[in-house]
Amino acid sequence: MATLSQDTRQHLETILKEWDNAGQAVIPMFHYFMERENYISPEALELIGQVTGMSQSDLLGVGTFYQYFSFHKEGRHIIRVCLATPCVFCGGKGLLSALQKELGIGLDEISSDGLFSLKPAQCVGQCHEAPSLVIGTNIYNNVTPEEIPALLKKYREGDVAPQPAVPMGPPLANEPIVFTGLASNETLTIDRYESGGGYAILREIMATKDRVRVMREIESSGLAGRGGGAFPMAPKLQSVMKNPKPHYVVANADEGEPGTFKDRYIMERDPHSFIEGMILASYTIDADAGYIYLREEYPNSYAILLKALSEARSRGYLGKDILGSGWSYDIRIYRGGGAYICGEDSSLLNSLEGKRGTPRNKPPRLSDIGLWKKPTDVNNVETFAAIPRIMKEGGPWYKAMGDERSCGTKLFCLSGNIRRPGLYEVHLGATLRHLIEDLGGGVPEGRSFRAVLPAGSASSMLYPVQMDMQLDYPTLKAAGAFLGAASLIVMDDSVCMVDLAYWMSGFYHHESCGQCTPCRDGAEDIHEVLQKVVMGEGDLAHLDFVKSLGDYMRTASICGLGTSAPNIPISSIEHFEEEWREHILEHKCRTGICPMTRKKIVDFPARRSPGLAAEITQFQIHEP
Repeated sequence: MATLSQDTRQHLETILKEWDNAGQAVIPMFHYFMERENYISPEALELIGQVTGMSQSDLLGVGTFYQYFSFHKEGRHIIRVCLATPCVFCGGKGLLSALQKELGIGLDEISSDGLFSLKPAQCVGQCHEAPSLVIGTNIYNNVTPEEIPALLKKYREGDVAPQPAVPMGPPLANEPIVFTGLASNETLTIDRYESGGGYAILREIMATKDRVRVMREIESSGLAGRGGGAFPMAPKLQSVMKNPKPHYVVANADEGEPGTFKDRYIMERDPHSFIEGMILASYTIDADAGYIYLREEYPNSYAILLKALSEARSRGYLGKDILGSGWSYDIRIYRGGGAYICGEDSSLLNSLEGKRGTPRNKPPRLSDIGLWKKPTDVNNVETFAAIPRIMKEGGPWYKAMGDERSCGTKLFCLSGNIRRPGLYEVHLGATLRHLIEDLGGGVPEGRSFRAVLPAGSASSMLYPVQMDMQLDYPTLKAAGAFLGAASLIVMDDSVCMVDLAYWMSGFYHHESCGQCTPCRDGAEDIHEVLQKVVMGEGDLAHLDFVKSLGDYMRTASICGLGTSAPNIPISSIEHFEEEWREHILEHKCRTGICPMTRKKIVDFPARRSPGLAAEITQFQIHEP
């Protein structure tokens, strides 16, 4: 890298002024150098330290936590191949193999010509168009191994331009109920949004200064968090309100759960419903500032939201003295660096403060001690985006659409082995059969349905005998599962349930933040044991070990990542024992997916101690 110029220093000083303190400015500075050079050089790190006053060790302590930041030279083009479950089910491993063969490298390596780095991505939010890969900020969906040579040739010849920032994927797959903007193929600009009645409620509320009305409608609607926790929104807002100011509102747009892409659809197609909802919620509690914490894997969402926020400011909906109300408020976007754990609210706030994204102990609640140790409301994109329609139609209208236990509608993401993958909006309380068969068209012809992951990688599975189960939060909890963000990954009989457990254990081993011992060591130990099983070295005693260790992780882990990590391995062992016995006693995988040998193992790269994986040559090219 060339000597850093005075202009570079001035740019960093500009970034410093944009944020609340030096620590919070560090991650945006890392993004600046990644966009310029694809890595953060020693010279860049030194300059960041000079500008922020932070030590090199403190900077590296933050930066190395996030997988999208590199501190060694990378290829000119960084390829990230998605290895999340939906992509794996739809050919992701074959895509990885094709990239390895074409480039002659493994993961986390650089091609001999210096043009390409090959890296894993845990989920890029394109699950219904899997398999996917990303080159730079360009996203490629439904890619086949046969297309890889021609695609890489274009990059070698410099014949590729940055993709425009437009919504990815088809629109909402069924008739919208609340989220009418998702039926569009394009982003709704502020002019189109206003022509359909957008911001009318905000103008009315600002004119009357009626904070109570907003709270009343949210409370009467029964609106609950749509990111996974399903905690009612009104009590969270009221809890913030009772505390002394300043108050903050944060939108959790770190949609990292495999199989989930609903928030991306809102941000890319109907960003102003999200922004208006966030402003209304913020006005209700007299918030001082708002933040959108956005995952790095969503470059189109970032560009679209930046434009939408600028449009909102130009119309007086954000900024000083909004619409003459005397209330000043603005929203800023803070990009993460690639960490699944930052979908957990307290981890997100630590990252938003410029720290490592590790979870906090609770209590205290974030509504009491949140961002900068001040009262903070954290809610999901889908939750905020429902508020304008609730305000327009009235809270009782929304509440009447769910069942007696869960109010309103929900955006469901369907992916995996299903004929019509996509995003669907349905009333909470609809059956699993309605989602999978009526809307999704069932599994591919000639296949049989085996199970579904109702909450991405986090929940235990649901099975054919549960097809008529109502999809609401209490019902799934009573069944030993949970709905989460409603990312349904469907599995047919082409899926090996042992490989599924192994792959999920690798995901959690990779994504554990490492803060608490039960999750850090437990995720690693489960992964090592399951790795032995898929290599043909398993023992029946391993199954009891996984169950016992999993129970300990569920009890003792600090946050939901650790308590969720053993769910899929344990449910797989309990419901598909015959398949496990075949692997262990007969050294046979009925689907042919598991290698049953060390020579052909495919695994996640370990972020920390590699454990057993240190003994194995990983991610190398092997002929079948």
